[in-house]
Amino acid sequence: MQTDHATAYASPTRAAHEVIVEQYKTFVGTHCRAFFDTLPTMIMALNCYRQVVFANRAAVEFLGNEEVEDVLGKRPGEALGCINAFVSAGGCGTSRHCRNCGAVQAILAAVEGAVGDGECKLLRREQSYLEGLDLHVNATPLAVGGQQFVIFAVTDISHEMRRRSMERIFFHDVLNLAGGINGLVEVLRLNNTFGESTELTVLHSATQTLVDEIIAQRELLAAESNELKPAYCQYGSRALLEQLLGLYATSPAAQGQTLGLVEPCADCAVETDVRLAQRVLGNMIKNALEAGQPGDTVTLACEDDGDALRFLVRNSAVIPETIQVNIFHRRFSTKADSRGLGTYSMLLLTERYLLGSVGFTSAEREGTTFYLRLPKRLESA
Repeated sequence: MQTDHATAYASPTRAAHEVIVEQYKTFVGTHCRAFFDTLPTMIMALNCYRQVVFANRAAVEFLGNEEVEDVLGKRPGEALGCINAFVSAGGCGTSRHCRNCGAVQAILAAVEGAVGDGECKLLRREQSYLEGLDLHVNATPLAVGGQQFVIFAVTDISHEMRRRSMERIFFHDVLNLAGGINGLVEVLRLNNTFGESTELTVLHSATQTLVDEIIAQRELLAAESNELKPAYCQYGSRALLEQLLGLYATSPAAQGQTLGLVEPCADCAVETDVRLAQRVLGNMIKNALEAGQPGDTVTLACEDDGDALRFLVRNSAVIPETIQVNIFHRRFSTKADSRGLGTYSMLLLTERYLLGSVGFTSAEREGTTFYLRLPKRLESA
């Protein structure tokens, strides 16, 4: 064993080369090698000193090596070319930079018998230039041939992280631009600069819709990645519907249709994220209006359902049975290939963040009714 180096974090101790070779033979002599080589995920088997004793074909190719023997005895950071792996004489895991490394933390947890999981932001020098990698790592203890090893799985999520970063920048810049235009139009309307202008009213409505659509798309992406932070509060059910009624009754989507509130309307306090609840109900209203014709009526209602409230949106159109079975699927739409997130977002936002449920009924002579059922108190959900 080599123990002649200082460390600022993990142990610098390493197994001798002969021990590494014997441990490698343990994997080669079992079905593990064939199994791991079939996996597209990068897999490394580590000993208790965090040294590679086996790597599958995907890992060897990603590391830029010809054979698995080229990485035996190295630690993951050294094999990956991490610039911090060579800061300390003890190697990967022993410098002060390694204290916040998700890979080292996951491996140490697995050495102790637990499953480790995390993310690792790594800089490596690829020939003459630096390359940044974002990796998701998982470390799991495994006994093979009477010895304890750590199965270290690595997934390159660099493209995903770059996409998410670009999305955040895009939404920030575009929302600022759209919000600025909408604010300017609002100022012109309030100052009555051009008198009573129908065009200015339409422009204001269009820019407000644009801002709302950008926010809706940003929230959907945040919801899918579990990054959305709901803000719960007490709110009146009738007030929630009246706000939606005022918002959509005169919107271009109405197309000459009537939007009304069914009485009696339950007026109870509900503990929810009002913005998300309005987003779900707003999608229901837009879908109902888009399915209708000039002269049709779309109704909103709220019913007291014991420890919950049922919000209802009804129109006279009927959804064909072939469409009903897929209506909540992601990117399923009867309108165009670029549509199909509205009903999916209803289900996602309701079940994951509002702790409620959504559904619908659709039949001849009854029309289509979508419902949103929300608990009055979150602790009862």
